[in-house]
Amino acid sequence: MISTTRIGVCSRSFSNNEALRIELLSEFSNVKFNDSGRSLNGDDLVEFLQDCEGAIIALEYIDEGILSRLPKLSFIGKYGVGLDKIDFEAMDRNNVKMGWTPGVNSTAVSELTLNLALSIVRNTMQSAELAKTLEWKQVTGKQLSSLVFGVLGYGHVGTKVAALAKAFGCDVLVYDKVDKSDECSLAGVKFVSKNEMFETADLISVHVPGNLETHHLIGANELSIMKDSSYLINTARGGIIDETAVLQSLESGKLMAVGFDVLEIEPPVSDLLINHPKTLITTHIGGSSEEAILSMGRAAITGLLSYKNASDYALFK
Repeated sequence: MISTTRIGVCSRSFSNNEALRIELLSEFSNVKFNDSGRSLNGDDLVEFLQDCEGAIIALEYIDEGILSRLPKLSFIGKYGVGLDKIDFEAMDRNNVKMGWTPGVNSTAVSELTLNLALSIVRNTMQSAELAKTLEWKQVTGKQLSSLVFGVLGYGHVGTKVAALAKAFGCDVLVYDKVDKSDECSLAGVKFVSKNEMFETADLISVHVPGNLETHHLIGANELSIMKDSSYLINTARGGIIDETAVLQSLESGKLMAVGFDVLEIEPPVSDLLINHPKTLITTHIGGSSEEAILSMGRAAITGLLSYKNASDYALFK
């Protein structure tokens, strides 16, 4: 039976996907979509959701200031996997539940990670820019297979990145704050300490959640112990890496190149990192494959239905 519960879809990506709209409307008849093309936060978010009992959110900030002004809101379906913009204590205080499925975009993010790694190691972007000017110069780089590949964080994405790097022939080092030495042994990769990874790896790829504990987890100190002319990739969350320290390391030659899909401020207020000749920055597209968008959207719908039908409270955070 189709529910008449009022649902507000805040996510622009979900709202722009015709297949997801149809699937949601097959379960809930009373739905409003964010067709404005604008990111909804603060007063705009409250205005959009003020008459809604349920919501689908993506990158919106959900805190006490928002929830206290939305007395009708009871449940949320999470589109995507990042939880760093959600205050769960505030949700508990306001009796709002959330359906969440981890890892639904892990394949898309891990493939983008390898894309960035190959691009910065082989200097493909520089070569492509030369080709556009008909300047036919040889651009040299390294082979990914020749590098020691470090994976910082061995969760849904980190495990897939490690497997992809291993398939390329890399020696793979893994660090996670939880001891995952047994899992790594089974996967044929080496579990090491954080310091050993930073001292030994030629390339480090970051796959930890964004929170207070991981804010500037990689700063000047960590960069200083990395090997000279090493590489750094971040497809996790902006703010995990101190971007000022990265710029200094690029200038000194400590870092050969970086590939980031996420930045601490998006869109950035400065173009120093984006326009640096040794950086490849993408616009937070890690989960933006067609397949991942459908997976994330269906997970969000499942989150709404699980709460509404009271059939699977295990999904709820």
